[in-house]
Amino acid sequence: MRYSANFDEVIKKAVTEAIKEFDIKRQEDAKTKILHNTRLLLSNYNSLSKHYKNAVDNLDFIDLDEVDENSCENIESNDKLFILTIRRSKFRTMIMVSHIKAALEALKEECIKKNQLSKYEVLEMYYIQNVPFDKIAVELSCVEMTVRRWRNEMVQALGVYLFGVDAL
Repeated sequence: MRYSANFDEVIKKAVTEAIKEFDIKRQEDAKTKILHNTRLLLSNYNSLSKHYKNAVDNLDFIDLDEVDENSCENIESNDKLFILTIRRSKFRTMIMVSHIKAALEALKEECIKKNQLSKYEVLEMYYIQNVPFDKIAVELSCVEMTVRRWRNEMVQALGVYLFGVDAL
């Protein structure tokens, strides 16, 4: 019996340790995913802004002189679904772009309060204005490695504004 109790204890310890390691790995993966998603949103910010501004989801943008009247009357249900899909995509994109703008503004305010506006400027110049690292370094009078470090720091901070507690 004693051998069995020791064996059970060892198994419990091993399982407990495995669960702890699994939880740590899961948390690391979630944090990596949030950083990846933050970078992805920033990299595509300008395209997302253009998408919702240029998406055609109604007749306001169509020159009706060029459209056959019969084709407007015979819109199939698939066409309606397609138009609704465009409208939904436009709306979701508009919300996300607005959310990113609000997060960027909050991060900028935080950096101003901490007297670290240069760090925020790196983020804006790199992702929004598409300025390469070497030119940012010259403009901010620092080395390129500092620019890269500040960019990474700001992406991590922005992740909290974008994804809340999940980013922590």
